[in-house]
Parts: sequence; structure tokens; C-alpha cells
Amino acid sequence: MRHLSLLAVILGALVGCGQPAAPPATRASGGTTPTELPAQAPAPTAEAMLRDAQGNALGTVTFTQQGKDVKVHVTVHDVPGAGMHGIHIHEGSECVAPDFASAGGHFAPNGNPHACPPTEPRHAGDLGNIEISQDGTGILTQVTDQISLGTGPTSVIGRTVILHEGEDDCTTQPSGDSGPRIACGQIVMPTGVATTE
Repeated sequence: MRHLSLLAVILGALVGCGQPAAPPATRASGGTTPTELPAQAPAPTAEAMLRDAQGNALGTVTFTQQGKDVKVHVTVHDVPGAGMHGIHIHEGSECVAPDFASAGGHFAPNGNPHACPPTEPRHAGDLGNIEISQDGTGILTQVTDQISLGTGPTSVIGRTVILHEGEDDCTTQPSGDSGPRIACGQIVMPTGVATTE
């Protein structure tokens, strides 16, 4: 009986020698485990702070590059007048009160006529209308391939966003007959962030 037990111990040891050693639970600093993925660079973003002629903040327009597209997200508050308000990216780079005429016309690098999304062709800066609630708030989200956050002709960096008093009718040239400009914001990138090509 004692011989059989000894034989079992010897066989167990021999079988154990043939098995590969288990990998260590952790690696020393500087190594890379298979589950670690390289960090991805954040998507380029830009922002415009909308202010009225008195300098009061009315909201924010954020731009996020998503491959060849740009996601545009508008959130506003304290906007006078419920209903639809035209909103566009303009070619100028300044927001000089009280009429914001310094923002120039709609951003249209390809020379297309004015229209509202999803109509094609249209100005690259045509965002259509944002609906304002009775409490003065509104949200608009769009994805467009007609603008970029880069350095080429479709780049909106340094340009302006204008919120209008009235509704864009989407047909009247060259600006949709959306009335006076009630808010303006320059499109800027966060400090230290480079533009994409």
C-alpha cells in the first residue's frame, strides 16, 4: 500500500513537470499586457459662445469632428420669442454689437445658394432653424459633411455663429429672411489644440 502511494506521488510530479508554467498575474512596470489598448486621441472640438448685443450669454454651440463629418450641438437659453429662429455659420470673424453686421454673410465656400438642411445644395453654414420654447430654451443637433475643423476652405475655425430673431424660410436668397441678428459667437478651438488637416 505504501508503495502504491509513493508511486502516485512520483507520477503526479512527472505530470506536473510537463505543464507550462502559469503566467504571472501582473507584469513589471513598463510591460504591456494583451488587454491594454493604445490610448486614442480625442476628437477635435470647437465652441462658440452666443451673446446678445448687451453681452449676455444666451448659449453655446459645440463642434466635434467625427471622421469626415462634424457634429454641431446648440443649446440656448433666455432667447426672446418662442418659435423657430434661424441659425447659421457666418463667414466673418467678429461679433460687433449692436447688429453683428461684422459677421458678414453666410459661410458658403462653394458658392451654393441658401437652403435649409437636408436640402442640397446649400450654404455650408446653413443650419436651418432652432425651435425655442416658451421658457426661452432650445436644443439643436446636426451632423454635416460640409464643414470641418481643419485648415482648409471648409474650416469654420475663427468664423461666427449667428442666431436670428425670426424663422429661416429656407428659400429667400441669400439668407432666408430670418430677420435681425440677436446673438453672435466666434468659433474657437480649446487652447493648445491643433487643427486637423
